[in-house]
Amino acid sequence: MMETNNWLSQQIDDLKKDETSFKLLSLLEETKSLAAEQSKRLQQSQDELDGRMWSPDKW
Repeated sequence: MMETNNWLSQQIDDLKKDETSFKLLSLLEETKSLAAEQSKRLQQSQDELDGRMWSPDKW
């Protein structure tokens, strides 16, 4: 997932280089921020699931 997020971030940065419209620049920046937040939440969910699976209380 991390390599996908890095790829998306790079693509957004490439698009921003040639863009002059403030609205589109804002949209691209927010898209990048949203992708980073989703990646963080996905990792948190995976970590929580892993922790619950290994919890001795559930054995």
